[in-house]
Amino acid sequence: MGDSENSRTLPSNTRLNILSYTTDFLARVQDRDGSGADADPALAKWLEWHEAHREFELSCRLQQHLETQLVEAVGFPMVKIEVPGTLEPVVIQNEADIEYWLEGPDNEEARDRAKEELSVQLRRWSAADKVMGYTRAREAERVAADRELALAAELWDMPAQSIEGMIAKLQVVLTLGIASPESDEFPWPPLRSVMNDLIEMVKSLSELATSDKAQTPILEVAAVRARQR
Repeated sequence: MGDSENSRTLPSNTRLNILSYTTDFLARVQDRDGSGADADPALAKWLEWHEAHREFELSCRLQQHLETQLVEAVGFPMVKIEVPGTLEPVVIQNEADIEYWLEGPDNEEARDRAKEELSVQLRRWSAADKVMGYTRAREAERVAADRELALAAELWDMPAQSIEGMIAKLQVVLTLGIASPESDEFPWPPLRSVMNDLIEMVKSLSELATSDKAQTPILEVAAVRARQR
């Protein structure tokens, strides 16, 4: 399905822009409506989720950056062992695998050697981790992910009281569910189309309301003049 399905309002590169476009749209709606009596609670919940989503993305990037630095500094903890009957060395990352591949009394010396080598690497990794903060960053990422998903669930369980609230719920579905913004797999293309239809509907209603407000003073003046005749 091509980009033309949503070309009425969204940028030409629809698939890459729809999520950011909708985010900007919802942010403007929230700024406009605020927390007034007519505001949809779903929009306030979406704003909470959006902040949590941004926090998760930042945590994820930090964790990945620190992991890369840690691997470059000390290498990932692993050992290569020669196993009878295999053509290539086996890469081992934990003692359980060492026990599995080097079982039996005949492999005791090789087994102890592999365990000691792995232990040295793990201690080196742990020492560097304490300095760089990789494990702390990974835990922060997990906490941020849990909060983001919890807020998404709260939003989905909350009845929307406006079209904007429906857009907010659908935007979270697209953000969390779609593998990539340009995905052509079902159901993402029709969901993008539904999103655009809803935004178009809100814009049309807003333009109609603005037009009605502009006409009201004119009609009031005409009514006054009619009474004066």
